[in-house]
Amino acid sequence: MPKDTPSMAKNKIRRCLTAIVDPHPGEADVDLLWRHFESTCAYCGLALDRASRHGHLDHAVSTTSGGSNSIYSHVLACARCNGDEKREEHWDTFLARKCDDPEVVRQRRERIEAWFAAGRTAIRPVDAELQRQAQLIVEEALASFDDAVRRMRQLRSVA
Repeated sequence: MPKDTPSMAKNKIRRCLTAIVDPHPGEADVDLLWRHFESTCAYCGLALDRASRHGHLDHAVSTTSGGSNSIYSHVLACARCNGDEKREEHWDTFLARKCDDPEVVRQRRERIEAWFAAGRTAIRPVDAELQRQAQLIVEEALASFDDAVRRMRQLRSVA
């Protein structure tokens, strides 16, 4: 397991603060997602056992690219697709690259898009001003963290 680094801590700070105004999905929402995708990876079709740690909630559009933490911004993905291969790639581009069979791509795309469509009626729009204010608070916290890291490194160089 990697050691904690300032960049890892900054990412965690960003995610934790953002989750206060854009909370992560609850268990009932996660149940809906697993049922919709029939316990299979939305990208490669691998059957997933919910009791294992191989099923991930993948942000189809990352929060850094404008996505949200709503359950309808996620798809069910296996560990390989979500953790090793897709990364920050757009879900549709990744799906097309992942599958060679155009019919399978079409079917999986339709399932993903049906999930997003179900969310359009369930998700309330994000207030732009609230989002702007939250972003400013996150930026202030990260700037303060950067300053603390700088000061700690100065202490280290003195010791």
